[in-house]
Amino acid sequence: MSKIIQLLAFIIISVSFNTKAQQFDATLYFLDGSKRTGKADMVSNEETKLAFIENGSKKKEKIKINLLDKVEYINPKNNQPLTVEYRELIYYFLSDKPKSNYGWIKKISISGDISTYVGYSYDAGVRNAYYYSVKPSELYNFFFQYKNEKPHLIYFDNSMWTPNKKQIVKRQVKNFFINICPKLVSDFNDGKIEIKNNEVKVLIDYYEKNCSTNN
Repeated sequence: MSKIIQLLAFIIISVSFNTKAQQFDATLYFLDGSKRTGKADMVSNEETKLAFIENGSKKKEKIKINLLDKVEYINPKNNQPLTVEYRELIYYFLSDKPKSNYGWIKKISISGDISTYVGYSYDAGVRNAYYYSVKPSELYNFFFQYKNEKPHLIYFDNSMWTPNKKQIVKRQVKNFFINICPKLVSDFNDGKIEIKNNEVKVLIDYYEKNCSTNN
Protein backbone atom coordinates (compact mmCIF):
# COMPACT_ATOMS: atom_id res chain seq x y z
CA MET A 1 0.00 0.00 0.00
CA SER A 2 2.81 2.47 0.70
CA LYS A 3 3.63 2.42 -3.03
CA ILE A 4 0.24 3.97 -3.73
CA ILE A 5 1.09 7.11 -1.78
CA GLN A 6 4.61 7.26 -3.15
CA LEU A 7 3.87 6.75 -6.84
CA LEU A 8 0.49 8.21 -7.70
CA ALA A 9 0.20 11.87 -8.60
CA PHE A 10 -2.30 13.96 -6.67
CA ILE A 11 -4.39 15.64 -9.35
CA ILE A 12 -6.43 17.79 -7.01
CA ILE A 13 -6.34 20.74 -9.38
CA SER A 14 -7.64 18.98 -12.48
CA VAL A 15 -10.40 17.27 -10.48
CA SER A 16 -11.49 20.49 -8.79
CA PHE A 17 -11.33 22.58 -11.96
CA ASN A 18 -12.74 19.84 -14.21
CA THR A 19 -10.42 20.82 -17.01
CA LYS A 20 -7.47 19.42 -18.92
CA ALA A 21 -3.87 20.03 -17.91
CA GLN A 22 -2.72 23.56 -18.66
CA GLN A 23 -1.13 26.49 -16.87
CA PHE A 24 -3.24 28.38 -14.34
CA ASP A 25 -3.05 31.74 -12.60
CA ALA A 26 -1.22 30.94 -9.40
CA THR A 27 0.75 32.31 -6.47
CA LEU A 28 3.75 30.33 -5.27
CA TYR A 29 4.56 30.59 -1.55
CA PHE A 30 8.15 29.67 -0.67
CA LEU A 31 9.56 28.27 2.55
CA ASP A 32 11.66 31.41 3.02
CA GLY A 33 8.49 33.51 3.24
CA SER A 34 8.65 35.00 -0.26
CA LYS A 35 5.99 34.59 -2.94
CA ARG A 36 5.72 34.92 -6.71
CA THR A 37 2.65 35.32 -8.93
CA GLY A 38 2.17 34.15 -12.50
CA LYS A 39 1.17 31.04 -14.45
CA ALA A 40 1.92 27.55 -13.10
CA ASP A 41 1.31 23.95 -14.10
CA MET A 42 -0.70 21.62 -11.90
CA VAL A 43 1.25 20.16 -9.01
CA SER A 44 2.12 16.48 -9.20
CA ASN A 45 3.83 14.11 -6.80
CA GLU A 46 5.60 12.59 -9.78
CA GLU A 47 7.43 15.84 -10.56
CA THR A 48 10.32 17.38 -8.62
CA LYS A 49 9.92 20.74 -10.36
CA LEU A 50 6.96 22.97 -11.21
CA ALA A 51 6.76 24.86 -14.52
CA PHE A 52 6.15 28.56 -13.85
CA ILE A 53 6.04 31.85 -15.78
CA GLU A 54 6.15 34.94 -13.58
CA ASN A 55 3.85 37.87 -14.34
CA GLY A 56 5.59 40.30 -16.68
CA SER A 57 7.90 37.63 -18.05
CA LYS A 58 7.69 35.23 -20.99
CA LYS A 59 10.40 32.92 -19.69
CA LYS A 60 9.29 29.53 -18.36
CA GLU A 61 11.12 28.44 -15.22
CA LYS A 62 11.34 25.12 -13.41
CA ILE A 63 10.83 25.74 -9.69
CA LYS A 64 12.13 23.06 -7.32
CA ILE A 65 9.22 21.60 -5.37
CA ASN A 66 11.22 21.29 -2.15
CA LEU A 67 11.51 25.10 -2.03
CA LEU A 68 7.73 25.54 -1.87
CA ASP A 69 5.36 25.68 1.08
CA LYS A 70 2.10 25.91 -0.87
CA VAL A 71 0.57 26.98 -4.19
CA GLU A 72 -2.67 28.94 -4.56
CA TYR A 73 -4.41 28.47 -7.90
CA ILE A 74 -7.32 30.48 -9.31
CA ASN A 75 -10.11 28.39 -10.80
CA PRO A 76 -10.67 29.79 -14.33
CA LYS A 77 -14.34 28.78 -14.19
CA ASN A 78 -15.33 30.83 -11.14
CA ASN A 79 -12.20 32.80 -10.11
CA GLN A 80 -12.18 31.09 -6.72
CA PRO A 81 -8.85 30.21 -5.07
CA LEU A 82 -7.74 26.64 -4.38
CA THR A 83 -4.67 26.08 -2.21
CA VAL A 84 -2.56 22.94 -2.04
CA GLU A 85 0.23 22.49 0.50
CA TYR A 86 3.45 20.49 0.18
CA ARG A 87 3.88 18.52 3.39
CA GLU A 88 5.76 15.63 4.93
CA LEU A 89 3.08 12.96 5.39
CA ILE A 90 3.20 10.27 8.08
CA TYR A 91 1.67 6.84 7.65
CA TYR A 92 1.66 3.36 9.21
CA PHE A 93 0.92 0.44 6.91
CA LEU A 94 2.82 -2.68 7.83
CA SER A 95 3.92 -1.85 11.38
CA ASP A 96 3.74 0.74 14.14
CA LYS A 97 7.01 2.19 12.92
CA PRO A 98 6.19 5.41 11.05
CA LYS A 99 7.17 6.03 7.45
CA SER A 100 6.97 9.32 5.63
CA ASN A 101 7.12 10.96 2.24
CA TYR A 102 6.33 14.41 0.88
CA GLY A 103 3.19 15.11 -1.12
CA TRP A 104 0.57 17.68 -2.11
CA ILE A 105 -2.60 17.87 -0.01
CA LYS A 106 -5.57 20.22 0.28
CA LYS A 107 -6.97 21.40 3.62
CA ILE A 108 -10.71 20.83 3.78
CA SER A 109 -11.53 21.74 7.40
CA ILE A 110 -10.21 22.90 10.76
CA SER A 111 -11.91 21.76 13.95
CA GLY A 112 -10.28 22.85 17.18
CA ASP A 113 -6.95 21.06 17.50
CA ILE A 114 -7.27 19.00 14.31
CA SER A 115 -7.05 19.99 10.64
CA THR A 116 -8.29 17.65 7.91
CA TYR A 117 -6.61 17.31 4.52
CA VAL A 118 -7.43 15.30 1.43
CA GLY A 119 -5.49 14.11 -1.57
CA TYR A 120 -6.91 12.53 -4.73
CA SER A 121 -4.91 10.15 -6.90
CA TYR A 122 -5.52 8.34 -10.17
CA ASP A 123 -3.61 5.47 -11.74
CA ALA A 124 -4.36 4.92 -15.44
CA GLY A 125 -3.38 1.27 -15.19
CA VAL A 126 -1.57 -0.81 -17.80
CA ARG A 127 -3.32 -1.92 -20.98
CA ASN A 128 -2.21 -4.09 -23.85
CA ALA A 129 -4.07 -4.45 -27.13
CA TYR A 130 -7.03 -6.32 -25.64
CA TYR A 131 -7.25 -5.89 -21.87
CA TYR A 132 -5.84 -4.21 -18.77
CA SER A 133 -3.08 -6.16 -17.07
CA VAL A 134 -3.36 -3.55 -14.28
CA LYS A 135 -6.80 -1.95 -13.98
CA PRO A 136 -7.21 1.84 -13.58
CA SER A 137 -7.84 2.88 -10.01
CA GLU A 138 -8.71 5.93 -7.92
CA LEU A 139 -7.60 6.72 -4.39
CA TYR A 140 -8.72 9.26 -1.81
CA ASN A 141 -6.36 9.82 1.13
CA PHE A 142 -7.56 11.59 4.28
CA PHE A 143 -5.03 13.13 6.66
CA PHE A 144 -5.36 14.60 10.16
CA GLN A 145 -2.96 17.16 11.56
CA TYR A 146 -2.86 17.74 15.33
CA LYS A 147 -1.97 21.37 16.05
CA ASN A 148 1.39 22.01 14.33
CA GLU A 149 2.47 18.39 13.99
CA LYS A 150 2.91 16.62 10.65
CA PRO A 151 -0.23 15.35 8.88
CA HIS A 152 -0.96 11.66 9.46
CA LEU A 153 -2.79 9.41 7.04
CA ILE A 154 -6.01 8.34 8.77
CA TYR A 155 -8.20 6.74 6.15
CA PHE A 156 -8.17 5.88 2.46
CA ASP A 157 -10.87 4.94 -0.02
CA ASN A 158 -9.78 3.27 -3.24
CA SER A 159 -11.52 1.64 -6.16
CA MET A 160 -9.46 -1.54 -6.01
CA TRP A 161 -9.58 -4.12 -3.24
CA THR A 162 -6.97 -3.71 -0.53
CA PRO A 163 -6.10 -6.68 1.70
CA ASN A 164 -6.28 -6.02 5.45
CA LYS A 165 -7.75 -2.54 4.97
CA LYS A 166 -9.53 -2.62 8.34
CA GLN A 167 -6.32 -3.49 10.15
CA ILE A 168 -4.42 -0.79 8.30
CA VAL A 169 -7.01 1.87 9.18
CA LYS A 170 -7.05 0.76 12.83
CA ARG A 171 -3.28 1.14 12.95
CA GLN A 172 -3.45 4.64 11.42
CA VAL A 173 -6.15 5.73 13.89
CA LYS A 174 -4.32 4.25 16.86
CA ASN A 175 -1.01 5.91 16.12
CA PHE A 176 -2.60 9.32 15.63
CA PHE A 177 -4.96 9.31 18.61
CA ILE A 178 -3.23 7.09 21.19
CA ASN A 179 -1.65 9.98 23.11
CA ILE A 180 -4.39 12.57 22.66
CA CYS A 181 -7.54 10.42 22.96
CA PRO A 182 -6.89 6.78 23.97
CA LYS A 183 -10.63 6.22 24.59
CA LEU A 184 -11.26 6.91 20.89
CA VAL A 185 -8.74 4.22 19.95
CA SER A 186 -10.39 1.57 22.14
CA ASP A 187 -13.91 2.48 20.98
CA PHE A 188 -12.84 2.45 17.32
CA ASN A 189 -11.22 -0.97 17.73
CA ASP A 190 -14.40 -2.24 19.42
CA GLY A 191 -16.55 -1.04 16.52
CA LYS A 192 -18.33 1.67 18.53
CA ILE A 193 -17.13 4.28 16.03
CA GLU A 194 -17.41 3.61 12.29
CA ILE A 195 -16.26 5.55 9.24
CA LYS A 196 -18.98 5.40 6.59
CA ASN A 197 -18.97 6.99 3.13
CA ASN A 198 -15.56 8.57 3.80
CA GLU A 199 -16.99 10.61 6.69
CA VAL A 200 -13.81 10.83 8.74
CA LYS A 201 -15.42 13.71 10.61
CA VAL A 202 -16.96 11.11 12.93
CA LEU A 203 -13.52 10.75 14.52
CA ILE A 204 -13.12 14.49 15.01
CA ASP A 205 -16.63 14.79 16.46
CA TYR A 206 -15.79 12.08 18.98
CA TYR A 207 -12.48 13.73 19.85
CA GLU A 208 -14.09 17.17 20.27
CA LYS A 209 -16.73 15.73 22.59
CA ASN A 210 -14.48 13.54 24.73
CA CYS A 211 -10.86 14.63 24.54
CA SER A 212 -10.41 18.13 23.09
CA THR A 213 -8.14 20.49 25.01
CA ASN A 214 -10.65 23.22 24.13
CA ASN A 215 -13.38 21.71 26.30
